[in-house]
Amino acid sequence: MKYRRNKYLTLKGKIQEVILPDSTYGGWIVYENNEPIFYVNIFNYKSKSDNLVNVIITESESDFNDILTDINKRFNRNLTLSLKKNIAIKISSKLMESDLGSLPFEWIEHYTKFIKAPWEKYPDINPNDMFWRMGKGEDAISIFARYYNSLNKTEKNNFKTKYEPTAEWSDFYE
Repeated sequence: MKYRRNKYLTLKGKIQEVILPDSTYGGWIVYENNEPIFYVNIFNYKSKSDNLVNVIITESESDFNDILTDINKRFNRNLTLSLKKNIAIKISSKLMESDLGSLPFEWIEHYTKFIKAPWEKYPDINPNDMFWRMGKGEDAISIFARYYNSLNKTEKNNFKTKYEPTAEWSDFYE
């Protein structure tokens, strides 16, 4: 993904700001000490970390600021979503390809408690019911499957053991 990186001269020195395209939805630039350090995109289904952020926001009614506040407290970080620049002079602006990584999974790993298998979340609904084709049921399967698909082979095997399907759901992982 391309984004614009602006550099400013402020009273506290040089800082960089990353501007995402207007078409960006579900993505955030995370700063630490006024430096862009992470890019989180809840629609990046290849990233285990980004998928878990999606689960957290969907299942816990938290917003991304809540997640950053939690990380800051637990890991003594200074993560923010925006720069604080009172007086600044733009000294350069460049269109660049993204080189920012996702949040470290270890920082949000404890949120995996929000991951629920469809057969656990809605145990009384038959897997062949229309409920699973739209609305809450479809969302539950999609969230669970996207997270599962972001895992490596070893993690998938551990995940299957942790979320063993009931008899009715026995072919879910196939």
